[in-house]
Amino acid sequence: MARIVTTQDPFRDCGYAAQTPMEISSQPFSKDERRRRLLGLLVAAISGAVLGLAWWLQPATEGVGTHQQLGLPACAWPARFGIPCPTCGYTTSFALAAKGHFLDSFMNQPMALVAALATGCIFVASIWTILTGRTIAPIAERAAGGRFWIIVGVLGLISWGYKIAVMRNYL
Repeated sequence: MARIVTTQDPFRDCGYAAQTPMEISSQPFSKDERRRRLLGLLVAAISGAVLGLAWWLQPATEGVGTHQQLGLPACAWPARFGIPCPTCGYTTSFALAAKGHFLDSFMNQPMALVAALATGCIFVASIWTILTGRTIAPIAERAAGGRFWIIVGVLGLISWGYKIAVMRNYL
């Protein structure tokens, strides 16, 4: 299989190709490129399965409990602690987002919509890796530093507080 090779490639170790000049090469894929493509295939299969399963599920009208369609038990948190668990409504929100009902997904569990959209982005990025042999991992690693995870944690707590307020009819 022919592939595009550049004569100046400052990002060679990451699998990124420079913009110019380009030439066609009949060289086989390198070991690193094959590894990236296989990893992309694995990530695409997993993220695609999650999104496909979410699309297949029927969102629970109560905003929680969609996971029970998978044979999982009802969440014990509300009965045990009187509040929803931090991920209550995630499966329902994923199902809503997979069907394109983004506002309903957000209103049900805001952080779950963010997670569903991130899963979609991961799926697209992994398909790109399969097709090109390049990866966004170096960019993602730079973006996902300590501050990023603190923000994700704070947003998760705010989202949980929102879900508690909704389930207790405060909102």
